[in-house]
Amino acid sequence: MGITIDKSLRNRQKVLDNVKEEIIGPGQIREHYLKFNPVGTTLFETREELYKPYYWEVGGIKEEILQRETPTQRYVSGHLFPLGTIESEETSLETPIDKELNDNQDNDDVDKLFEREEGIETTEDEGEVELFPQKNDFMPSTMGLTFCINKDLPELKVSIEGGTYTPHNVKVKGESNSIKWWLRESIEGLWNLEIKKLISQRQIEETVEMKNKKGEKISQYNIHFQARLREVNGKYVITISTTNRSALSKINSQQLILFQSVMKISTADNFSFSVYPKQYQMKRIMSDEEASTELLYRNEGVYAFGHGCAAHWEQNSPKIQQISTTFMPEYETLSMTPNVFVKKDGKEVELEIRMSDLAGLSSDAHPKDILQPLINGYKNWILTKRQEIGDLPKTLQKAAEKHMDLCQESLDRMIRGLELLKDNQILDAFRLANTAILLQQENGKVKRYGNIQNKQLIFNKTFKDSVFDENKLKNANNTWRAFQIAFILMSIESLVDETSQSRDIVDLIWFPTGGGKTEAYLGVAAFQMILRRLNDPVDAGVDIMMRYTLRLLTADQFQRSSRLICSLEYLREKNRNKLGDVPFSIGIWVGSKTTPNNNKAAKTALNKLQKNEKNVPQFIVNNCPWCGANLGYYEEKGNKKKHYLGYKISDNERLVVHCPDKNCHFYDELPIHIVDETIYQKRPTFLIGTVDKFVQLVWQPRARALFGLDKEGERVISPPSLIVQDELHLISGPLGTLTGLFETLIEELCIKKVNGTIIKPKIIAATATIKQFEEQALALFGREDARLFPSPGLESTDSFFATPAMDKENGKPKPGRKYVGVYTTTVRIMMSQVMTFSSILQSSAEIIEDERDPYWTLLSFYNTLRELGGGLTLSQTDIPQYSGAMSMRKGLMKDIRYTNSVLQLSSGKQSHEITKTIDDLKISYNPNKEKGRDSTIDLCLASNIIEVGVDIDRLSVMAIVGQPKMTAQYIQVSGRVGRRWWERPGLIFTLYSNTKSRDKSHFEHFREYHQKLYAQVESTSVTPFSDSCLDRGLHAVVIGFLRQALNDDVARTPDWNEIKKHLNNKILPFYNRLIERATLVDPEQVDELKSRFLTILKRLERGGYTAWKVDSKVNGYMYSAGTTIPQTLKSKAEPMINTMRNVDSECRGLIASIYQDFDSNSNESESGWEALFS
Repeated sequence: MGITIDKSLRNRQKVLDNVKEEIIGPGQIREHYLKFNPVGTTLFETREELYKPYYWEVGGIKEEILQRETPTQRYVSGHLFPLGTIESEETSLETPIDKELNDNQDNDDVDKLFEREEGIETTEDEGEVELFPQKNDFMPSTMGLTFCINKDLPELKVSIEGGTYTPHNVKVKGESNSIKWWLRESIEGLWNLEIKKLISQRQIEETVEMKNKKGEKISQYNIHFQARLREVNGKYVITISTTNRSALSKINSQQLILFQSVMKISTADNFSFSVYPKQYQMKRIMSDEEASTELLYRNEGVYAFGHGCAAHWEQNSPKIQQISTTFMPEYETLSMTPNVFVKKDGKEVELEIRMSDLAGLSSDAHPKDILQPLINGYKNWILTKRQEIGDLPKTLQKAAEKHMDLCQESLDRMIRGLELLKDNQILDAFRLANTAILLQQENGKVKRYGNIQNKQLIFNKTFKDSVFDENKLKNANNTWRAFQIAFILMSIESLVDETSQSRDIVDLIWFPTGGGKTEAYLGVAAFQMILRRLNDPVDAGVDIMMRYTLRLLTADQFQRSSRLICSLEYLREKNRNKLGDVPFSIGIWVGSKTTPNNNKAAKTALNKLQKNEKNVPQFIVNNCPWCGANLGYYEEKGNKKKHYLGYKISDNERLVVHCPDKNCHFYDELPIHIVDETIYQKRPTFLIGTVDKFVQLVWQPRARALFGLDKEGERVISPPSLIVQDELHLISGPLGTLTGLFETLIEELCIKKVNGTIIKPKIIAATATIKQFEEQALALFGREDARLFPSPGLESTDSFFATPAMDKENGKPKPGRKYVGVYTTTVRIMMSQVMTFSSILQSSAEIIEDERDPYWTLLSFYNTLRELGGGLTLSQTDIPQYSGAMSMRKGLMKDIRYTNSVLQLSSGKQSHEITKTIDDLKISYNPNKEKGRDSTIDLCLASNIIEVGVDIDRLSVMAIVGQPKMTAQYIQVSGRVGRRWWERPGLIFTLYSNTKSRDKSHFEHFREYHQKLYAQVESTSVTPFSDSCLDRGLHAVVIGFLRQALNDDVARTPDWNEIKKHLNNKILPFYNRLIERATLVDPEQVDELKSRFLTILKRLERGGYTAWKVDSKVNGYMYSAGTTIPQTLKSKAEPMINTMRNVDSECRGLIASIYQDFDSNSNESESGWEALFS
């Protein structure tokens, strides 16, 4: 039968209902529950009878009975307490587990989270203890909604619904003590609010009579409605609230609390609620960014927001006639499809662009003919949208015109790219690139395992069945998504014509998470690498530089990119006459904790692995990118002896990665370099690394080879032509600021001159979440022009290349990710985790076995390592305990879920451990599998390391503990689940802290926030020329340039006599370009930059330095910032960054004092060279 969308939707709702039942109530009446008749004190024969689950009937409704706890112990949200109830009075009534969990429990596993190894990035927040939590002493007694109506609406119907619990004593025969059960009863109160009366009085308060389903008055409650009105923009904005003013008396306080409280407000049949006034209707003057956002989201209506609760109204309804309060708000996002429909023979048909057709494998048609329908479709869409501009509000028409002009610019670039395919060499590059991407998509994805039998390696799947060649590819149905091939077309001109205007544009692929951005820029990269070889087969150096911010993302994309490089190398061997004899290759350039810095370290590590020594990190490549064969340990059949295969040391003492399968094309060597030393020697075509690694330009002169420079600093090979920066939104704040300054050096080393014209590399970036990208592109890359692709149209839901997936039968959107907010009022967030996680995990055990996989593995995200540590503790003790108690209460002991496999995913793990965890998360639920290596993960607790790079489409349920600090992070993190929405749509629970006012605000505005989620993304700040950034980074940029761009003598020693030889021809041009960039980005800092640049050169001139690095035997210029060295050496030397992240803050003071000493020394004679820089 398998998993289908209908089954997944049913199971998703089951998980959601169970969580709601656990947090708010009331409990579901299950089939095996027994009917109970509450007359007098009930006597049970045995305790076994007492513990069976029961329900009772009142007013024809089956109602729950709480048999083990009081209502406030059982439920933690949705209450309205009597006004004036103090928190301590309620928390003393016990919590669902023996005591409230302590946020700061001591645990060895928690401590391990904070152990840091030198060289790993510290992007994760370790968390601070909140000394003064923002929590009111009083329990919530009021909830309300603010909404908008038109002036002609005559009245509103207001109701308050909830549950009351009455105590009932039961006994076991022969026992003296009675036990108190709590019997639920549904109650409600009604109010007809006349709008005329409210207009005249402006404020009304009314007491409501609460009745049960029999119509009987419930006398202990004193519930009040309040209504307040004000006029805004020709409409009425009304706030209606409900307050529990029941008098605290001798009656049990539990009977005065209104549980599962819901306030509903309805209009008459012929009327409906009005959309809350929008910004463009209220504001005369808006910035371009504001106008653009208002245009895109003008159709997203906000009908209400909550006070002490969240607001709810029907989604995808043409008119809203009822709004209500909720303590567990929901919102289902649109599932965007990249499918494009074009007109053919008068009908709308889906455009299908097969890779094999464009590659010339399955069709003789010219790519121009295949792609012309795409061009025509986009052209017609633009014309249609332009005609709609006149119907828009006048305040939005200017923004609409700008949007469509940018769409037209994209179309023009696509047309120019298509025209260039008339050139045979460009056409060759395009077709080979398509073949390479097709091979990359088909080969190496599925891992092959095996064992050694009779000294032969036997695999579970043969090589022949695992690898596609050109003949098999003819029948491959792989297709390009329209935006992917459109982006490749758009990029062709900037790669073919290096002097074109589009070369200087930063192109930003902006597409929802999971939409296929990676394939788009890999397609461009494949085209560029092949084109360069076709132009000159000998010009084979680093051509593509791809950078990431996190090791996890780098490692994951390295695997994907390696498959492309193997495909290119396979094609090169088939086309040596065109592509030459130099292999295509890939290198990963990251920290030493992930890959070895030199072959000596690599050889040592390999020896340990081959000897099966424990706790030795495995190398980063764990399977052959071409055939999928495992690179790692293989067991001998019949004994437990293991052999580590896939790596060897060559005759010249170099670590070689190779496929262990003799049938593979890459049995001798894979075109993959993971050792820094080898990367400098081999200059891989495709270099992938973290932004931090580029700081090594200061410390490692051999890195100049990556930019095509020889020992004299002269260009012998073309520099990188294409720089790809994925997840651009992460390059912000302190990291982005320093990266922006360092980009000046990277661009300088990538510059080449052609006929006197300076050629800069093409820059492509990608993200799903960004705001004010033009400012960020300018600050980071010094480029004045930046473009989003696909460029937005007139609505956020239609850019031609991305539209909502619609159900053809009912015309409504297809299922998407469902976000659910969990806000508890009587327990803190730790207990909220226990209850929510236990319910989610237990719910999946109640699903039919064949349908469990989507919601079996719970992925939980934590904002800080401290919180993650707390969650780890809960998973070991409290969650299993609570799950058992919950199952016993429901009478489901036979279906109890045991969490046997709990993983954590944080930066404290080594790279191979992270890779192993990702692989483990990919293992699907299989009821027939034995426990062991292939067992499915139950719970994975993760930090922000999962924000990008975790593409596991089986995962469909997630919990986010606390509202993340940035909306971009919230979108990226929640995008890890529900990626296969057409089969297993995602379910995301956001657990809000009731001690944080920001969390409460997000909860109250839950619907409004999620409707315009991408519009809520905050702007990022990048200030590369600020004083603090210059303090930390300018020295590194200048010294990095001197050591890379000048001759080998300068690279070894800071000899001023050698340095000044290059003042005119190299240093001055670099200085001028640096000043030019600063003038563009931050003109106020230009004078400061000039002064600091000259100070650095003067220091080199007058310091008499005999070595770059500090040592007791030499006069060294610099030392690694944050390290401890003798004060005598430190006073003369300069602290130099070794990472783009935080370093020891004391460095700033030392630098400032040294600058001052040199600047104030007026007795120094000037040698005259300073005039060059005036």
